Parts: sequence; C-alpha cells; structure tokens
Amino acid sequence: MADNAGVAAAADDPEFGGYTESMIEIESILDSLESGDVDIDTLASKVERASALIAHCEGRLRATELSLQNILAEHGGDAFGGES
Repeated sequence: MADNAGVAAAADDPEFGGYTESMIEIESILDSLESGDVDIDTLASKVERASALIAHCEGRLRATELSLQNILAEHGGDAFGGES
C-alpha cells in the first residue's frame, strides 16, 4: 500500500491551500495558457505551478480515499462496494 504519511504531508501543504482553491488556480492558469495571455518569460513558472497544484490535488484525493477506506473498514465495509 502507498506511504500514508507521505500522502498526508502532501495533502496538508499550506502552500497550496485546499483542494477547491488549488483547482481554481489550475483552471485560471489553464485559461491564461489557452488564451495566449502568458508572457514567454512566465510560461515555464506557470506550467511548473500548475504541475505542483495537480500533484497536490492528487495527494488530497488519495488522502481522502484512504480516510474513507479506514472509516468504512471500521464499520465492516470498504470503499469499493464491500459489505456495510
């Protein structure tokens, strides 16, 4: 199984805020890239930021999935349709 401590640490990084805030920022970066509003001097930094935000969101999703699996396991089920 994945390293739960690493997932939790990535999910709690204050640099990115919560999942919703990160997704809003990703969408904003994507919009600026699609519209051509990004200066060539900032293009790489915007793409790097978007990549880091995506990784952060993936970490938040993994952490949530693990948390739900643990909660359901305590009650005799699993996150993938097991017994309740």
